[in-house]
Amino acid sequence: MKKNSKKAFTLLEMIFVILISGILSIGTFKAFQALYIRSAKAKAVTDLSMQSQIVLDQISRLLYNRIPHSVIGYDGTNNNSDSCMPIEEISSEKYKVLEWLSLDDYQLISRKYSGFIDMNTSSHSKPDLNASGVHDLNITDRNLIFAGSFDGGNEDISTCEGAYGWHGKDSNLSFTIDGSSDDNISLDCNQDDVNNSEYIYEKYYLTDGAFAVARGADIDKDADCIDRLHQDQDRQDSNNTLYLFYNYHPYKDKDQNHKDITYCADKSGTQEGNVSILSYDVVSFGAIYVNDIINLKIDMNRSINGAHSVHITKQKAVF
Repeated sequence: MKKNSKKAFTLLEMIFVILISGILSIGTFKAFQALYIRSAKAKAVTDLSMQSQIVLDQISRLLYNRIPHSVIGYDGTNNNSDSCMPIEEISSEKYKVLEWLSLDDYQLISRKYSGFIDMNTSSHSKPDLNASGVHDLNITDRNLIFAGSFDGGNEDISTCEGAYGWHGKDSNLSFTIDGSSDDNISLDCNQDDVNNSEYIYEKYYLTDGAFAVARGADIDKDADCIDRLHQDQDRQDSNNTLYLFYNYHPYKDKDQNHKDITYCADKSGTQEGNVSILSYDVVSFGAIYVNDIINLKIDMNRSINGAHSVHITKQKAVF
């Protein structure tokens, strides 16, 4: 009787099978890796495009209610005379912090004040302004900003040198107000310039504070207000985090001699106010002024493992 014999694999055949399996595995891995990178890039492009648009929309909405002519660029320190520049004159990338005074638009829309001086009473020792709802306002942090000619401010006073109190300078176009009357708000006549007709105009704005937008690279990241944010430690370098600073009042007196109140993460000055995170992954932010329009620009970048990083640049005009 003939026995059935079972043929075994030779060593060469086994090596060949292992080699083919390895090649197939590498090819499969590479294919999955390519799919992952392509998916990660698509997701990053979508995220950055959407986030950049949201950030620009948020900033533009706030800027829309700005006090005209109060917008400045700031280099992050007031240790020198060139630290501040009106946005109309910015030609250098050193001014990486954008600041402006905010119009108290809600109070105007709510008809709590008119926005115009009653010229019949402004000749009194304490000029009064029609504001029938002013007794409902918190006057402490609000000031009056006079519009000047065509809302351009007083041409004899520089935005950064004695106009609104930016970074230790005087505030000759911003006036403390008294809201004790139910029907009127009065200028503080202790200020030297209140009775100077050169600075009294019919139209005025009520401001309730300042805003600033800056990247982490240009601020004091060790400031208490930044520490209290409890930022996501897994995100990119905090230098590339874009912050919004608000609720600070550069026109207020630190003492009776000068003003140097600034946002809560400035590298110098009396820090005040609050901060929130606008976005991560911001490698550049800036603004220029062209034909009475503020043009905002933001650059965002995100690293992708195993591939080149994704970069998004977006601009938005603010009228």
